Formats: sequence, C-alpha cells, structure tokens
Amino acid sequence: MSINFRPFNKSDGNYSKVIELYKEAFPGAQRIPTFLLRFKLRKGKKGFSVLYDGEEWIGLIYLTQYRDIVFVQFLAVSESIRSKGYGSKVMDALGDLYPEKRMVLNIEEVNEQARNYRQRIKRKAFYEKNGFISTGYLVKEPDQMQEMLIRGGSISKEEIELMYKELLGNIIGSLIRPRVIKA
Repeated sequence: MSINFRPFNKSDGNYSKVIELYKEAFPGAQRIPTFLLRFKLRKGKKGFSVLYDGEEWIGLIYLTQYRDIVFVQFLAVSESIRSKGYGSKVMDALGDLYPEKRMVLNIEEVNEQARNYRQRIKRKAFYEKNGFISTGYLVKEPDQMQEMLIRGGSISKEEIELMYKELLGNIIGSLIRPRVIKA
C-alpha cells in the first residue's frame, strides 16, 4: 500500500466519485458549499487532493497550512474499502510528507445525546490510535461543536484563533467566526 496525493481537478477520472464522497461523508454544516468548492477547484485549490493506492482511487483529503501546522479539514475514504487500513495509511503518509509539522483536525464532539454517538466514539478512537490527542479545546462553528485533536505537539487557544483567521480570510471569517472554548 503506497498512498499518493494527487491534486484534485475536473480532469481527474474520479471527479464525480470524489464530489459524491464529499457530499456523503460531510453533513451540510461541515462542508464548503458545492458551488464554492467547484469554483475554488477551477482556480486550482491548493491542498485538495484525491487519494490513490497505486492507480486505485481510495478517497479525498483537504489540507491547509498555517505556519508549522497542517490542518486536515476533510478526510474521507471510499465506503467500499473502509476498514481495510487505508485511513491509518493516509495518516502515516501525512506524517512522512510533513515530519516537522504539527497536525490538527476537528471531529464531532463526543456527546452521549448525539444520534451518531457510537460513530463519534469510533472516530475518536481511530485518531487516537494514529497518534492524535485532544488539544483541550472545542471549536464552536455555526451549527456544531467540534473537538480539536493534535499530533506532534500542542497548540494554544491564540494559535487556533490566528490559524482560523488566516485560513478563512476576511470575508468568510466575518461570516463564520469559529469560537474556541476550553474543554
């Protein structure tokens, strides 16, 4: 298994599958509106990659970077090959690509009242198995509360706020304004 990251664009043979996986894997509140995503992709959105094992399509990932932090905003493996070790292989490949960087990502807050509570527990266990730990912070976005996990160090509330400010920019940042809360 050798994971390859290929920049995502309309000429990718799996373009439609990638868009469908993106819509399926991320509820509406979590994803960038499809029209905006397609616009950004036409402009060559850096960090959005299609994942391959050799020539076999396995999923998608969207990364952004801020200073020495790699922020994994989206990661999804095709449903037909889930539970075959690909998620961990992607995490290993990211570690190889960014050995000197801290890696952060958000997961749905583990909440017993949540409809998908078991899935949330399983997701957190997956990331912990792959070296992530809680940052001690929750990120409140417009319609959801997320827990931020990190691998390769720690992160302060100030760094998280500055990262979001940089990554979202002025226009989107003024509309969304994620709030960082001590867990």
